[in-house]
Amino acid sequence: MSEELEFKWVWKVPDLRTVKQPETISPDDFIDLVERIDNENVDPLIAMRNQAALWMTYGSCFRAVEVSQWKVKEALYPDGSLVHLTRLRADATKGKYPALAPIVINEQRDYVNQWLDCRVKHRIMLGENKGEYRGLDPESHVFLSFHHGRWKHFSLTRKISKGNEYFVATAVQNLLTKLYKDYGYSKSSSHTGRHSMARLAQKLLKRKDLNTDVT
Repeated sequence: MSEELEFKWVWKVPDLRTVKQPETISPDDFIDLVERIDNENVDPLIAMRNQAALWMTYGSCFRAVEVSQWKVKEALYPDGSLVHLTRLRADATKGKYPALAPIVINEQRDYVNQWLDCRVKHRIMLGENKGEYRGLDPESHVFLSFHHGRWKHFSLTRKISKGNEYFVATAVQNLLTKLYKDYGYSKSSSHTGRHSMARLAQKLLKRKDLNTDVT
């Protein structure tokens, strides 16, 4: 099998027969939530990071671990433009398998671009080559933690299940879940964006099937 085919999609429509479905949020409610994150009680840089991170869970169906491990060189072309289809390396995904994810929603692209521009403006993890990746360090992660006055990569938590070692992004899971809860979605979690987009796609596909003429 060629390398080009050895990728899975991060975005995947769930089976209609799933017994228990998590709480979902409509596109309009999601956009309203994201806009409310930018307020006088939140540092503008933190708000911008949180808005862009939430959009990646919604528009690209990122899991928390993918949000935490996504690198600048996977988000941008060397000329600094934001990709429309990102490739995630195996060690950055839940299943430890290279994955593809779209970044095509205009609002989502705007927030991610604004966050990256903020990083450049505030000189957060710049690289050695100012002419590539907007001057950012291509190996740095897109979304960073701000702790004790410093920006750094989010940490991962090591776990073992059935003899297999894996890592979870507990800090990002908690951050995303807290954002939903703080802005009125008490039953939501870090998975809400991903499941909401998948459910929306599921409905659209079902509607298309119903409207398709069989010849």
